[in-house]
Amino acid sequence: MSSRTTFIEPFRAPLPDRFDVSDVTSEGAAWLASAGTHPQGTLALWARRPTLPVVLPCGTAFDVVSAPAVFGRRMLDRLWDEGPGSGPVATHRGRMLLFTAPGTAGRLPPLLDREDRGAPA
Repeated sequence: MSSRTTFIEPFRAPLPDRFDVSDVTSEGAAWLASAGTHPQGTLALWARRPTLPVVLPCGTAFDVVSAPAVFGRRMLDRLWDEGPGSGPVATHRGRMLLFTAPGTAGRLPPLLDREDRGAPA
């Protein structure tokens, strides 16, 4: 790690020197911020420091489903085939993190069953 490495406390996870937030729309930021207890404060914070990470609870405005990257891509395709049901996607250590509507995880057991059996999704 470089001497310029920044860390997220308390996890001490290294952050990249720069985040690209150019694709984040004001509607997308408002949706994410709405999950927290003080959405206006979160939006004001992001207006001053757009790359600052914040911790937001899952289960109100969105859920996050974590899956192996290849299977995550198949789940994302399937969710979109059924209608909009997944928003932003992140990848981390070979996994895909799907930001979904609350309750989406309940739709996934049939997909998981098919994946376990090796059947096409």
